[in-house]
Amino acid sequence: MLVGMLAELERIRELTLDLIERGTPRLLPAPPDESAGTERTVFELLLGARRAVLGNPAAARGLHDLLVAEGRRYADTPAGAQLRDGLVASEAVENLRRVWETVSLNVLDGPATPNAAPDAWAELLADAIVGRGLDDSILARLRPEGFA
Repeated sequence: MLVGMLAELERIRELTLDLIERGTPRLLPAPPDESAGTERTVFELLLGARRAVLGNPAAARGLHDLLVAEGRRYADTPAGAQLRDGLVASEAVENLRRVWETVSLNVLDGPATPNAAPDAWAELLADAIVGRGLDDSILARLRPEGFA
């Protein structure tokens, strides 16, 4: 029974990711036509990172917060402060910011209680559902038999 519940939760998670990906603007380009090559590999890596962030936002938020805290601690050291000052106007850092925002859809920003999905993730899901139009035919398929 537990395995069946876990399988159902995984199915629901996949459906949620599919809904979010269809309901959000296409921020990643269409996959490259060629089946191999660096461009295709990068695309698949970024798409996988997005699915990881959206598929488990609480874990992604925990990792994000850990990395931010570690970066701030390092920036408080002399070597870290020197690196931070050198990177402030770096075009590479700006490119990394754009990549992160595209991949994460900024769902890790803002408040969140520990071990919970960030508020922005719930807002993204709500926007995807509202934008797609949730009607009774969809809800009817989710109701158990005999449940009104």
